[in-house]
Amino acid sequence: MSDDAPPADKPIPVKKAVSLGGLCDAIVFLALPCTWLGSLGRYGWVFDLLSHFRLQYVIVCALVVIYALIRRRTWLVLISLISLLWNAQIIEAFHQTAEVADTTREKALRVMTFNVLTQNKNQTSAITHVMQTDADIVCLLEVDDSWRASLEQLRIKYPHHLEELSDGHFGIACYTRLPLKSSEVRRFSIWRLPTLVLNLDHLGRPLTFIGTHAIPPTSGQRAHEWRDQLSGIATLVAGLTGEVIVAGDLNTTPWCEGMRLLREKGGLDFRSVDPVWPPTWGLHLPMMIPIDHVLTKRGLTIQKRTLGPDMGSDHRSVTVDIVRSAP
Repeated sequence: MSDDAPPADKPIPVKKAVSLGGLCDAIVFLALPCTWLGSLGRYGWVFDLLSHFRLQYVIVCALVVIYALIRRRTWLVLISLISLLWNAQIIEAFHQTAEVADTTREKALRVMTFNVLTQNKNQTSAITHVMQTDADIVCLLEVDDSWRASLEQLRIKYPHHLEELSDGHFGIACYTRLPLKSSEVRRFSIWRLPTLVLNLDHLGRPLTFIGTHAIPPTSGQRAHEWRDQLSGIATLVAGLTGEVIVAGDLNTTPWCEGMRLLREKGGLDFRSVDPVWPPTWGLHLPMMIPIDHVLTKRGLTIQKRTLGPDMGSDHRSVTVDIVRSAP
């Protein structure tokens, strides 16, 4: 037996911790490509999903510019600045989409759309908010049988209504004080989600109001159904000759492919004096996006657009005042 002392255990090498700079570099190289891939929405649903977060991309790109300046990386300053400006100009295009019209000729038509959230525990406050807004046309989304009793106030207030409450998270109800000529429930795509169509009289002219709730495009199949639903609505609108209003939770941001279909194929547009990019969904999330909209056709202009307060839903209500543009 040897008298030599046993060799001491060698220390186990510890992997070097990731540096803050390396982590920032990784975030930068992941974030910047998203701002550009989001512009390829017509070529794939994943790309289109990335297009929804333009507001967040502006903030991220601004932070990257600051980071690149601190690290003295001229090439990164240039790329991030271009990316920032690219996203900012996309948002700016929807800041004001109509000029102020002469509103002295006739009373504005007030339209409200509100995704109240099926499991909203604050139904009383939500309906009170709707009642106090006193819109001429109200479109409520995610109303199911649990909302039936709460909706009675609206049935009393408004002489005409159309409800489809049996479709769970895609239940929908419309109420109006305008003269109602006819109404119907239309279903597009194989999911057959309800879209309400009301043929109204607006100051002596025919007006078609379409209320809808599009399926979220969060997978390949859902994105396909989402496009079919929006495309079907666009085809319906394209065949109408009178004034048209489309409102609801479209699960569509102003700059995504679905909105392009509605605007180009259906002839719809925002025509809004106020910006349409402020977020309406995800009130307490960093990924807040504008997906609740009112679009018009045939010379109708939105002179005022207001977002409602937190009423227990993950959406804010959208209320607009609409007037006819001068011929």
